[in-house]
Amino acid sequence: MPVDETAIRQWADRHDCRSNLPILVRRLITETTGSLVSMRFPGNEAVDLPGLDGQVECEAGTVWVPQGRSVWEMGCNVDPRSKADGDYQKRTKETPQDQRENSAFVFVTPRRWNGKEDWLEEQRGEGAWATVEALDAIDLETWLEDAPATARWLGEKLGVAWPGLKTPHEWWNSWATASVPPLSIKLVSSRRHNEQSVLLQKLRDREQIVPVQADDRGEAVAFVVATMIEADALDLLDTTVVATSRDARIPTSANHLIVVADGGDGEELDFGDRRNLTIVRAYPKGRLDVREALLLSHVPSDTFRAELESMGLSRDDADNLSIKVGHSVPVLRRQLSRDPEVRRPSWVRDRAVAKRVLPFALAGSWVERESMDDSTILQLLGDFRDCEVEPVRDELLALNDAPITRYGHVNVVVSQIDALFAVGPYIDRDDLDRFFQLLPELLGDRDPALDLPQDQWYMANVLGHARSFSGALLSGLGDALGILSVHGAEICGDRLGVDLSYRAAQIVRSLMQGADQERWLSIRGHLRTLAEASPSAFLDCLEAELREPVPAIRAIMGTTEGFVSGECLRTNLLWALELLAWHPVHFSRVAEIVFGLRRLEVEDNWSNSPKSTARSLFRAWLPATALSAAEKIAVLRRLSAQSRYAAMDVCISLLPGGGPNFASRTARPQWRALDAEVPSPTNADVRTAAIEASRLLLDLAPFEKSELEQLLEVATRIHPDDLSRLVIEVESWSATATDEDKADLRHNLRRRDVLRAYQEGEEDEQLAAALRRMEEALSPQSPTARHRWLFENSHVEWRALVEDEGNGRLSWQERNALVEERRRNAIAEIRELLGDQAVLPFALSVKQPELVAQILVPQDAAVETATHWVSAALRTEANDQSNPFLRQLLWSAGWIDLAAVVAGLEAQGILNSEVERLRFAEHLPGRSIGWQVAESLGEDVASAFWNSASIHIWDDTPSTEVEYAVTKLIEHQRPRSAFSAVSLWRNKLPASRWVEILQAVAHGEERDGPFPSSYNLDEVLQILDADEEISDDQIANIELPFVPLLSSYGHRRHKRTLALHRQLARDPKFFIELLCWQYRRRDGAEELEREELSAEKRKFLAELAYHSLEGWKKVPGCNDEGAMSPDDFTSWADSALRLAADADRKEVAEIHFGALLARLARRRSWDDWLPDVILEYLDRSECAGLRERFCMGVRNARGVTTRSPYDGGEQERRLAERYRDLAARYGNSHPRLSESLMSIAEGYEWDARREDERAAVGERWHP
Repeated sequence: MPVDETAIRQWADRHDCRSNLPILVRRLITETTGSLVSMRFPGNEAVDLPGLDGQVECEAGTVWVPQGRSVWEMGCNVDPRSKADGDYQKRTKETPQDQRENSAFVFVTPRRWNGKEDWLEEQRGEGAWATVEALDAIDLETWLEDAPATARWLGEKLGVAWPGLKTPHEWWNSWATASVPPLSIKLVSSRRHNEQSVLLQKLRDREQIVPVQADDRGEAVAFVVATMIEADALDLLDTTVVATSRDARIPTSANHLIVVADGGDGEELDFGDRRNLTIVRAYPKGRLDVREALLLSHVPSDTFRAELESMGLSRDDADNLSIKVGHSVPVLRRQLSRDPEVRRPSWVRDRAVAKRVLPFALAGSWVERESMDDSTILQLLGDFRDCEVEPVRDELLALNDAPITRYGHVNVVVSQIDALFAVGPYIDRDDLDRFFQLLPELLGDRDPALDLPQDQWYMANVLGHARSFSGALLSGLGDALGILSVHGAEICGDRLGVDLSYRAAQIVRSLMQGADQERWLSIRGHLRTLAEASPSAFLDCLEAELREPVPAIRAIMGTTEGFVSGECLRTNLLWALELLAWHPVHFSRVAEIVFGLRRLEVEDNWSNSPKSTARSLFRAWLPATALSAAEKIAVLRRLSAQSRYAAMDVCISLLPGGGPNFASRTARPQWRALDAEVPSPTNADVRTAAIEASRLLLDLAPFEKSELEQLLEVATRIHPDDLSRLVIEVESWSATATDEDKADLRHNLRRRDVLRAYQEGEEDEQLAAALRRMEEALSPQSPTARHRWLFENSHVEWRALVEDEGNGRLSWQERNALVEERRRNAIAEIRELLGDQAVLPFALSVKQPELVAQILVPQDAAVETATHWVSAALRTEANDQSNPFLRQLLWSAGWIDLAAVVAGLEAQGILNSEVERLRFAEHLPGRSIGWQVAESLGEDVASAFWNSASIHIWDDTPSTEVEYAVTKLIEHQRPRSAFSAVSLWRNKLPASRWVEILQAVAHGEERDGPFPSSYNLDEVLQILDADEEISDDQIANIELPFVPLLSSYGHRRHKRTLALHRQLARDPKFFIELLCWQYRRRDGAEELEREELSAEKRKFLAELAYHSLEGWKKVPGCNDEGAMSPDDFTSWADSALRLAADADRKEVAEIHFGALLARLARRRSWDDWLPDVILEYLDRSECAGLRERFCMGVRNARGVTTRSPYDGGEQERRLAERYRDLAARYGNSHPRLSESLMSIAEGYEWDARREDERAAVGERWHP
């Protein structure tokens, strides 16, 4: 029913009229005026703001709105004239004349104003304004006839019925409040692929039909309405009505109107004259006949959860509910509704349809591929006939609010729990029997990957050892087991008299009880499911397994190697235990099992381990259970008696000051609700846990060495009341401990003391005193044990030293002097207490014997001293301890008088033995004094020196010495060592000498020597580039053996263009030669030259060719500045393809040539793409094969991509758009190439859909 003048006059008496009248006028202007430039009408609370009631500027006037600028005043006063006079006089006085001459004055009243015409005549007669207008209730009634959307809005305010039509806000309130709490606007309007902006643009473009497809029609309508409201699109909201039934009468208007059709199947609305209408049609996604529809993507998971939290749900409840409803808006609305009719899906009203849904609801998800037998299982579950699964699925997909959805080959039940509750009334015993009979066979099926070596398990699908059933199906069946176990009584168990939780427990026991290693490996992915299906049976089986002498479950405690990161086999087991620990009734048993698993722990670099799980269960500041902090400590104390080591580790993790507190939440139950609320941790809980943990640690006394070592590591974190107990325990233990053991613990204590020195804050005297007492108690009697720590590492620290450094009182030279002095004093004390004979054994027992050698023979030592210790070292057996000791002694002697030391050794007859002479030669210093002495001792010693010495070159080393050393190393076939020695001082050698070194390395000399790094090789080759006497071809030949290191591709990046690639770009014959190295003829015919080579040589040449061609970026005919020579390019390309055809390798030539051109295309900007000569060549009719390989090269040149887990195919869509633009650009000039570019775009669009599907499945059901 339209709003008439009487209703408007009655509205004027209501309080809300004053605040809504500006909004009414604004909506009327928006709906009926098409040339608006600007408009402002403050409404609601803003009506009390000072200033004009409204301002409008429009290019073309209408019956109601003057052209140009107009100012508007309005009032609800019973006497309109008095209000109009006051506003007119006020605005006339305040507005400058030059503005009034170009502006209209308009007064609006919702009253009937009988004297309006007289008033207008008077005011117009004054000529103060360009024109004066007035609108009363009669005018508003007439104006509303041209503005049906606004008329419906006002009718809503006035309570005037308008059958079948609602305003967007009115429709939204009705739809969203069906759930409790009401759905938020942002939750419905947000979409992964930003369809909001597309919809708004379509509406503003006034498209006649805008089809929108969502999971159900209601969601599609809700999205349209929510998008307009969220965007505050007043220009659209003011012209939109929602038609909800066939009884709706769509008003005919000269102005544009948006009608959102919210009718059911078969309810066709009468839109009348459609010329001024935009009709928004809502369809379910299963309607495949709808063309050019806006297909809604899912709501992003983070937005979905955040909006649920904004609606009042807790974070955990929001996370759990999001997954349960599959991030589906219609399912969420049902789940949150208290109305039985809303909670019931529309399709469930048909029993036949509901029965068809049942097998899919039990399966949860499945994959349709020829290699998978998922459809067979669905056939068995649903008792379908052969080939009936797919038609039934298609029927269900076409339903409104379809219970299943499809992404590529993957079919997923939108919400498994929702579907099972919906079909519960139609489940019979036969359905359950089929399910429980199949489940143990499927979940317990042996994993075929076990037939492969463990490091190939990740490739099982590729190697033909995949399971017959998809992981999606097995996961869905497991979820169904959990749902039926937890909610089975409500779904159908009570009705059928079946205890589904008992049957679930039978499944769990049949799979886990007495399982061998292969069974554990096969079911490892289902353990989380089994735990939630029957917690008691799950824990019973684990406890029984851990009582075995050799538990078979150790098979899943390790990890496997993989292409990227491998697999942590224990992950699902630990997650299963974590989710059960949330339930207070299971916590103690779970903790005991986790402690038991620590006996089977495998050392690896995976953070997910029994150790980390044990810590997380008892963590005080991040709950992992509904137990209180005090209850958790009680459990820990009980378990400490039988699991001492694990309990100590947990206690230590609870102590304060353990570094940055970072942890992720443990796995939460998915189907089982917690019986108790999870307590929020407080600071008092964290403090209490730390105090109790400290007390429990000391209650475990007495301790072994390894345990004390742990406690001393955390001594500074132990509660002061327990620190004195620790001191007593240390003193008691040290009374019977060996000196070596005490020295180890004392060193650990010293390290903790040093760390305290680095920490800011006041010194804790009680702690400092306790540490001093323990350090004294742990002081060894033996000086060798007491001082060993000084020689275990070149960098040593003690507290006083660190404090002086921190205060800036020590330079690095002074620090080194203090360390050297302390080491010198240590050696002096050993010599004083134990005699000189104890020094050498001590030196050979420490980790760095060379540090002792530095003290024994400093650079200012006497020749006799150096001779004595070198002689002693030579008398010891050669090993990893004595050799560094001897080497350092000789290095120091080199600064004293190495020749005199040699004379002393010869006098003692030490060097008479050939063995000793050679050993002496091998450890001489690698500088001039070393080789001079070696050569003075004879050819055998000199040869031994040059065969083993590590030559040291410095910036001040004379060039003659460098040249001599390199010459000698090359003579002794050690080119790699020569390269290594001079690699930091490359300019000390001429280019010709570098050529000699590199050629020797390439010939395979010194295979066990240090191979040159790619960086140093690149730097040396730049020296060759700069030498005019060395040709490009020579450099290319030198580069060839090193090309695997030098080529830039994949992760390798070198700025220098290889001479090898410059030669490729010059000489097509060389290109063909490389192809012949890497590939056989296409016809398979034998080639004599190739067959004469050994298999090893063929493999080596093929590897060089592979790396040369993969790293090739230098395009024929292109100079260093990037300019192309068309003749050179065309000549090279023609010759190369002709020669390749002659060699029967044209296909592979096109592959590599196409890849080269693709790499060039990848490097150039989109606006300045390939040069004309390349475009023309690719567009040749005879180059179809090259174009095809070029397209393949373009895809490959993209390389590895990275993206967030749920980004989908956005990257691919952008690339597809780029290539479509290129195809359009070259459509007329290069039509064949344009077709190829279009195929690239289509390929990327296909990739985008695949990535979208993968991301959607991951985000909606497996976040």
